[in-house]
Amino acid sequence: MAYMSRTASMLPPGASATSSYRQPNQQSTTISQQQSSVLATRIAAKRAELDNLRQLRDMSAALALQMQALQGKLGTLKDGTEAVACVLANWDNVLRAINMASSKFAL
Repeated sequence: MAYMSRTASMLPPGASATSSYRQPNQQSTTISQQQSSVLATRIAAKRAELDNLRQLRDMSAALALQMQALQGKLGTLKDGTEAVACVLANWDNVLRAINMASSKFAL
């Protein structure tokens, strides 16, 4: 009882000890609600970031497949280019052989 009268004497006039106990609870509830809304906002942001990362992963995988297909096509092009270069390198010899053969018939 002595404790109750001491705390009651420290309160402003018209305030009771029970109302002063409720205020911290309301404040802690408000703080926890604010923290919850902040956490909910962060969670929503992280989910959006996760969705974006998943899209990036999928797009990167598609790009990797396209690059592999391009690599195969470039390999085919390289082989074809080498074949054309080989034919062109031998073309001079082919023309000489044709020239020699045609000159023998001309005699």
